[in-house]
Amino acid sequence: MKVISYMKIDYMLTRQQLRIMLPIAIVAVLVGKGMDGMGVMVSCCYMLFVATLFSTAPFGACHRKNTGFLLMLPGTVTERVTGRFLYGLSYIVMTVIICLAGMGVYGLLGHEITRLSVGLFLCNVALSIVIVALEYLISYLFGEGKNNWQYLGNIVRIAPGMGMFFLFMFILGKADEEAYAMDRLVFLTEKIMSAGLVALAAALLIMALAVFICVKVIEKRDYA
Repeated sequence: MKVISYMKIDYMLTRQQLRIMLPIAIVAVLVGKGMDGMGVMVSCCYMLFVATLFSTAPFGACHRKNTGFLLMLPGTVTERVTGRFLYGLSYIVMTVIICLAGMGVYGLLGHEITRLSVGLFLCNVALSIVIVALEYLISYLFGEGKNNWQYLGNIVRIAPGMGMFFLFMFILGKADEEAYAMDRLVFLTEKIMSAGLVALAAALLIMALAVFICVKVIEKRDYA
């Protein structure tokens, strides 16, 4: 239960983000609705980019001045680190729920949700989890508690998620081109669901490994 308590502390420090999640989701759905082809995937890609950005907010909000307060709270390093990773993962889960709801709305409006769209969505979710895990790992190893980390930390928080967004925009653009070979689309449709599920399982394992590494590193420091 202490793990959940530490996750709640991060939510308290970044609570303003929750207030703008719904407006961002509404804008993303409206943007996707106004596009042809895989509009729903455009919305989901954007929301997952926002999720990777929001999930790393504690590293910007929890400066060195907060360290003493956090260390006074009862709990082990494992609980502190795991709580923060759960905070990051919770934003991905929240976004997945929003995207699934959006897919349902698109379906009711008559848009077809293809296996290719769902498979690409799973791959996007998996990559988002990996990005969050790596951003946390880098932040804990090189930046946590350091005064000169602010500007480089902002790059670490923003650049990977933005790169993921443009990568999937490129993939969606390719998949939506009429000139794109039909046999490739058929192959992707048959394989992408399985690939997405495997990628998702691998992403969760990578996050678990990142938690383990961060715990071992922080245990050797004077703060966590």
